[in-house]
Amino acid sequence: MDFDRVIWAKLALTLLLSIFLGTSGHGQSDERTRLESERQALAERINATKSLLDATREGRDRSMQEWAVLREQLGLRQQLLTNLQSERKAAERALKKRKIGVQEADDQLSDLKAEYAEMIRIAAKFGGRDQWWRVVLDAEGMAQAFRRWVLVEEYARNRKIQAERITGTAESLRREMESLNRERQNLVDVELDLQSQRDAARQAANKMESMVSDFQSRERELRDQLAVEQARRVELGKAIERIMAEAQRAAKRSSSRFAATPEGKVIGAEFTANKGLLPWPVSEGVVVGRFGTHPHPSLPGIRIERRGIDIATSRGGSVFAIFSGRVSNVITIPGGGMVVMLDHGSHRSVYANLGSVSVASGEDVRTGQTIGTVIDLGEGPRAHLEIWDAKGSAPLDPEPWIAK
Repeated sequence: MDFDRVIWAKLALTLLLSIFLGTSGHGQSDERTRLESERQALAERINATKSLLDATREGRDRSMQEWAVLREQLGLRQQLLTNLQSERKAAERALKKRKIGVQEADDQLSDLKAEYAEMIRIAAKFGGRDQWWRVVLDAEGMAQAFRRWVLVEEYARNRKIQAERITGTAESLRREMESLNRERQNLVDVELDLQSQRDAARQAANKMESMVSDFQSRERELRDQLAVEQARRVELGKAIERIMAEAQRAAKRSSSRFAATPEGKVIGAEFTANKGLLPWPVSEGVVVGRFGTHPHPSLPGIRIERRGIDIATSRGGSVFAIFSGRVSNVITIPGGGMVVMLDHGSHRSVYANLGSVSVASGEDVRTGQTIGTVIDLGEGPRAHLEIWDAKGSAPLDPEPWIAK
C-alpha cells in the first residue's frame, strides 16, 4: 500500500473527528434559579405565619385571628406546592438532559479509544520510529522526503492529542456521572419536600375546618364581637372621610398644599412609579383581612367590608411609613386606638390600630420611618393600612402596592 496514501487517509480521518466532548455542567438554569428563589420567599412567609400562630395560641386559643393566619398559611402552602411541582418538572428535565450527556460522553470516549487503537495499529505496521525514518530516507527526492517527514511529525502529534482527548473525555464523563447523581438526589429532595408540604397543607385545612365548627357553636359570642369590630370600622371610616373632605376643601382654598409643592410633586410621581415595590408597614406580618367585601368564615349571611387591609403582627410591634411624605393628620378613635395619615402628593396612606404614635402633624417622614406601634383591640395585634387616591378621594386596595 502506498505510504503517502495510507498516512494521508488516516491523518484526514483523525483531523475530521469531532472535538472531544466539553464539560456540560452548565449549572442551574434560569428557571430553576427563579423557582428556588420563589420557594425561599414563600418559605419565609410561611415561617412568619408559624411565629404568629405561636403568639396567638399563647394569648387566646382557637380565635378568629388564629383562623385568619391559618387561612393565609394554607394559601401560601398551596402556592408553594405549585412551585414545587414546577421545580419537580424542571428537575426531571435536567435529569433527562444529564443522562443524555452521560451517554454522549461515554459514546465519544469509546470512539476516541477505537480511533487511538487504529493509530497504534498503523504505527506498529511500520515497525516503530526507526522504520518511520527509514521510509523518509528512502524517498525519491527532497520534496517527497520533506512531505513524508511532515506527515510523520503530524501523525505523531495527532496521536498525542488523541491520547489527551481520551483523558479529557474520561474526566468529563466522570463529572457528568457526578452531576447525574446530584440531579437524582435533587429530584428526591424535591419529592420529599412536596410530600411534606402536602401533609402540612392537609393538616392546616383540617384545623381550619375544626375551628369553623367551633365558631358555629359560639355564634352568639362571635356576633357580639363582630358588632364591636364593625362599629369600630365604621368610626374609622367616618374619621378618614372627614379628613379627606377637609383636605379637599383645603386644597381648593390654598395652592401651598403639599401636593402642589415641588417636593410633593416629586414624591407623588415616585409613589406612583413604585407601585408593587412599596415596603410593608410592619417588619413581619400576614394579611388576615383583605380589601373589599368578603363573607364571614362561619356566620352565614354576614359580610365584612374593609377599605384597606389588616396585617396580623407581633404584639407591640412597630409600624413604618410605606413611603416618604408629610404627616397630614394624627387622630384618636374612641376605643379604636390612634390613626396617622401621610400625604404623598398623589396619594395618601392611613395607618390605624396604633397604640402609640411617634410623629406629629406637619412632620416630614421618610420611607421606613417608625410612626407608631400596633395595638390589640380584641382581634389580636393587627396593623390596618389604607391607601387613598388624593385626587379622587377613593380607597385603593393596598396589596397591589406593597411588595410581595
